Amino acid sequence: MGKSGLTPAFRFLKLTYGNYIKKRYSITAEGIEDVLPFRGPCIVFANHTHTLDPFFISEVYPYTIRWVAGSYLFKMKGVSFLLRHLVRAIPKVQGRSDLETIRNISRALKEGDIVGLFPEGTRSWDGEMMDITAATAKLVRIFHVPVVFCHIEGGFLNKPRWSDKERRGPVSVRVVKVLTEEEISSLSLPEITEITAKYLSFSTDEWQESAHIPYPSESAAEGSERLFYLCPKCHRFSTMRSGGREVVCSSCGFSATFDDYGRIRTNDDDIPYTKLSEWHEWERKELGEIFDRTEEGSTIFTDSGILFQIPGKKKLETVSEDFTVTVTKEGFVFIFSSPIPHEGKSVERLFFPFSSIESVVINAKQTIEFYADGKQYRFRTALDRSALKYQEIYLHVKAKG
Repeated sequence: MGKSGLTPAFRFLKLTYGNYIKKRYSITAEGIEDVLPFRGPCIVFANHTHTLDPFFISEVYPYTIRWVAGSYLFKMKGVSFLLRHLVRAIPKVQGRSDLETIRNISRALKEGDIVGLFPEGTRSWDGEMMDITAATAKLVRIFHVPVVFCHIEGGFLNKPRWSDKERRGPVSVRVVKVLTEEEISSLSLPEITEITAKYLSFSTDEWQESAHIPYPSESAAEGSERLFYLCPKCHRFSTMRSGGREVVCSSCGFSATFDDYGRIRTNDDDIPYTKLSEWHEWERKELGEIFDRTEEGSTIFTDSGILFQIPGKKKLETVSEDFTVTVTKEGFVFIFSSPIPHEGKSVERLFFPFSSIESVVINAKQTIEFYADGKQYRFRTALDRSALKYQEIYLHVKAKG
């Protein structure tokens, strides 16, 4: 597939949907000439900021790319057909070690294909690159094929992950490095890790410092409470409310105004944030400190829930649309307005200790998916509440061991 250049399906998509998004997002490319000798097998790595990132790259890339995609997308009928039959995407279960995915990638590379991956595993919440694990470098060493490093510039500012509305502004795909097989053979694993981090890392804040491109929207702040789960002035959870260009704390009145360049201006000189990442970095650290000083058995935060799903015979089944979810020092507690069936019993309460939780990821529509004792569960809180805080408190607990 990779050695044959563009497949008929990809050529059709590029001429139709590809041309549409190229015009819609004013997509430009830089450094594409550097990939012309590498028709496959090959790996393409990129930062992940927008739902359309695979299409942004595939539109300007000269060869067919088989993208690794979240397995939940394969359960959506229309999307599943596209992924399976037109682009032959490779499914990946987010948040879990997936040996089957590794085997499928290996098989694709042996067939001469080009495989595209987003090592972060999920889209950025604040435009900054998330941690690149040593596992990424191990993949480079294991597969031993050329690696193309791409940066997607402007994708986050076009539509932040927490927003339901798009802005208007250009997207650029830039090839920053091609690592050849010969170079990989001469490098140690620590050196590959260093190179991977160097060429894959991307900061929207740093890029915008020099690019200074406007992404205008009169709704620039709307949805930002999904990112900002803690007020930096009163330190209360879930008090931020957004509208238009402003997000305001309903408790203390602290506010921030969004401009066309992805920056913010606060109404408090003691909290002079100008970047989303500054606020997010503070709240992530504060969340960890709140957890550490919370006493055993005490509540950290609580939300109302609108969807709870448990393992069924063939798929996850919805068993409640009215419940509360509380995060305590020990784990996640769900209390249902009416009893739900669970493992042959009727229960009004479920408790998942952190020690039993294997992963926490956030999918479409702010849906939180987690595995506990090998079983998959999903829940969703009110859409103006942040799903992010559940994932970040879990990651804090996991990091502490």
